[in-house]
Amino acid sequence: MRIDAKWPEIAIFQTKKYRNARVEAHNALFWMARASHSFLEPTLGNGHLSLFWNEKHCDFRTRLLVNGCQIGLHLPDLELYFCENEEKVPHSFWLDDRTPAFVEAWYLVEFLHRGIEQAKFSTALPFDCPDMLMGDTEDHNASLFKTELTAINESLGVALNMLKIVADQLARHNNFVSKPGQITLEPQSFTLIVRGDLATTNGNAVLVGFSVGDHLRPGPFFYSKTCEQVTDSKHHPLDYNPANIISLQSIADQAVSGEELVKKLVNLAIG
Repeated sequence: MRIDAKWPEIAIFQTKKYRNARVEAHNALFWMARASHSFLEPTLGNGHLSLFWNEKHCDFRTRLLVNGCQIGLHLPDLELYFCENEEKVPHSFWLDDRTPAFVEAWYLVEFLHRGIEQAKFSTALPFDCPDMLMGDTEDHNASLFKTELTAINESLGVALNMLKIVADQLARHNNFVSKPGQITLEPQSFTLIVRGDLATTNGNAVLVGFSVGDHLRPGPFFYSKTCEQVTDSKHHPLDYNPANIISLQSIADQAVSGEELVKKLVNLAIG
């Protein structure tokens, strides 16, 4: 089976503009996570903050929050919006030429219009990140990074399809349970993740993921890690075994096909 793996132009990911665009997009995820954290019960590993790809509308969304509402994000232009009964509704907010303080004000107005208790909304998050922007001194500037934001969105789309195939193959392997894991986008680390539960009694699992980059590794990369590396307080969320990382740069340099990449990711997960 041929696997389509058409990545954006690799040079885009090597620029300062890409790094700035990644910070802008990461902050959009933080704002989605703030809504989730305000209205959902916290869960182990912050699973209540996970975001999900909506195939029909081609966007990322939170879990259902309150009164059937979700927050959606159109990543190429950093458009945030409410969704009701799975449909996008008017009065979007674009992270462009606006400070973070304006985002908070937008949320409060939208909650008021829906009869949702504003006092429950908080900008607090259960984690810290050096990319986090707050206050009213610095504007978001999505329109300056249209090319880079589009590249992030396209790379996430390719990676999502890859991880679906990886999940299916792990589910057919004797080491793993037979149900494919669900793919989520994690706001803290800006990574797509699929969980492969090991077929053992101790409930251990392996995570295979795709990061758009971070302040330690600016370009996108795939990785594999154990759940212990995620939940153990001794490990930072951005700690990865270098041997378990496959950078997008190396994929381009070595002309790695989609089929080869899936095989490499499955082998990393199996160990």
